[in-house]
Amino acid sequence: MKTFINLETWNRAEHYKLFKQYEVPFWSVSANIDVTHAYRWCKEHGRSFAIVYHWASAKAINEIDALKMRIENDLPVLFDTIHVSTTIARPDGTFGFTFMPFNADFESFDKAFQAEADRVKAESGLKSPYSGIDVLYYTVLRKVKFTMMEHAHGLGDGAAIPFLTFGESFLENGKALGAQALGVQAPGVRRLLPHSLRVHHGLVDGQHVGRYYERLDEILRDF
Repeated sequence: MKTFINLETWNRAEHYKLFKQYEVPFWSVSANIDVTHAYRWCKEHGRSFAIVYHWASAKAINEIDALKMRIENDLPVLFDTIHVSTTIARPDGTFGFTFMPFNADFESFDKAFQAEADRVKAESGLKSPYSGIDVLYYTVLRKVKFTMMEHAHGLGDGAAIPFLTFGESFLENGKALGAQALGVQAPGVRRLLPHSLRVHHGLVDGQHVGRYYERLDEILRDF
């Protein structure tokens, strides 16, 4: 379900009109998020860390209206639910696109994610399983503790879809992850994960992004 925003009554109408006319109306932020509890939980229970942080991110976004807004036919529109599309690496060095309807129940999302990842790994090329704009575009940049991130993107209605990237997790003391690293290595040491978010300024301001990172931190700590 979706609702078109009335520009006559919307309190951000002037902001939307201003940034909508920019050639580059997007802005990005990158930050290290604390994944200490979630990472340890995954190791203890044999679960996918990547699925956990994708779900936590999508859950946080689905609680913030500004991040559920898109542009359709040159007008802002608010969707009830936003879904997940991420990239999956294949053994041959290529990648493919996925689509997972968001489910607030983690176990259900986990099963759907695993099945979709298996489907993409068995295929080739860049078949797009979903063409809607009520989605989030994720990717994972393995082995990189980045401090900023920018994406290739087109224009049109789809340009307002947020782009999100996760990097390689690392210990706060700067030691690189080993293949068998498990949880926190010493008292007071945190595991951090680089995470970037690119949004359309006509729809999303700093307060919304700040709330997203705050809520994401809360959800991850619950693990």
